[in-house]
Amino acid sequence: MPTYEYNCPECGEFEKEQRMSDPPLKKCPHCGKAVTRLVGGGGGFVLKGGNWVSKMSSPGESAKKKSDRFMKQTVGEVAEDIAKHSRSH
Repeated sequence: MPTYEYNCPECGEFEKEQRMSDPPLKKCPHCGKAVTRLVGGGGGFVLKGGNWVSKMSSPGESAKKKSDRFMKQTVGEVAEDIAKHSRSH
């Protein structure tokens, strides 16, 4: 179930776990004053598949695999920089 953030003028910010189909809260559960629902940052997401480069290493990762991952990341960043600069010239 997602967690929504609300702002109460009296109590401040609070979170409420609700189903997506539930209507937004209109009153603060603590003081009963009108509340506004805040725009959240959204949830995280998971990239699946083998072609995603991660900056984080896993606990059992070998030194070779770490090196390969770093090289992939660096080459990808350099390629992006070259593409950005070639578009602007």
